[in-house]
Amino acid sequence: MKYPGLARVRWRFHRAGEQEVVKQLINRPVAKLSVLFSGFGSPENRRHARARIKWPVVMTTSNGLVDGQTHNVSLGGAFIRCQEKPDLEDNFRLVMSTKDRLVLVNAEIVWSNGRKSEGKSAYHEMGIRFTKISGNDRTFLSGVISNHT
Repeated sequence: MKYPGLARVRWRFHRAGEQEVVKQLINRPVAKLSVLFSGFGSPENRRHARARIKWPVVMTTSNGLVDGQTHNVSLGGAFIRCQEKPDLEDNFRLVMSTKDRLVLVNAEIVWSNGRKSEGKSAYHEMGIRFTKISGNDRTFLSGVISNHT
């Protein structure tokens, strides 16, 4: 579970009912609330280490190619920003252009945010999971990620 404290909250909701738990939380001193919610904000429990790496990417969509950029990469996936919203199928091809080589993966979208703005530029954000990657590309990514973490 991503947040260990969440299990306690879910257990209380299940056992006492939502209205009763909310009443208990409202009437509880702040010190006791911090114990109840301990574990929130703890480091993420991820399967693969992430590295902050910015690489240009190209995604193959049914409407053509969409350019983007990674903001972090792991052996399991990546966080990507792009100017236009890609119209992606369930699985798609992604090419990451590192300074040493091109890395080709099959991927799927895990989550996607709507359009965001930063100054004058707008972009879309998404988290992707790699569904297929060659052994050579995986070894290459592993080396790059370990050098950045």
